[in-house]
Amino acid sequence: RTVKITSNKYLFSLNFRDTAGQERFRTITTAYYRGAMGIMLVYDITNEKSFDNIKNWIRNIEEHASSDVERMILGNKCDMNEKRQVSKEKGEKLAIDYGIKFLETSAKSSINVEEAFFTLARDIMTKLNRKMNDNSSSGAGGPVKITENRSKKSSFFRCTLL
Repeated sequence: RTVKITSNKYLFSLNFRDTAGQERFRTITTAYYRGAMGIMLVYDITNEKSFDNIKNWIRNIEEHASSDVERMILGNKCDMNEKRQVSKEKGEKLAIDYGIKFLETSAKSSINVEEAFFTLARDIMTKLNRKMNDNSSSGAGGPVKITENRSKKSSFFRCTLL
């Protein structure tokens, strides 16, 4: 999936790294945090332990990432409601407690996956625009525009964004 992000002067490239929360990646993720502008924390709604680990990852981010990094919590597998171990309300509460956006997704059913990436990208671009405008009296750079190639495929099942 390619996301083209442009402004009047700049072309931005988004790089995504998936460590699947594995302990063996903990040392390299701290290096990734240093330059990160956005981080998605994903847990499995059918696995309470993966949800409990989100707090550990948030502490890790607070320790190693920039203080203004955009963050988002995603509860994945929302298409598997019959096997749910983590309520949507519990995920929402955690996000509210940390002041982070929350979205339930399903990678398998393509529910809210694009929305999650584009929301995070837009939040990053909004922050960059603010910084460019604050740092430039001439208004160089201009507003950032995100161009996306979305499929028109709709879904009968929707999860909500806080």
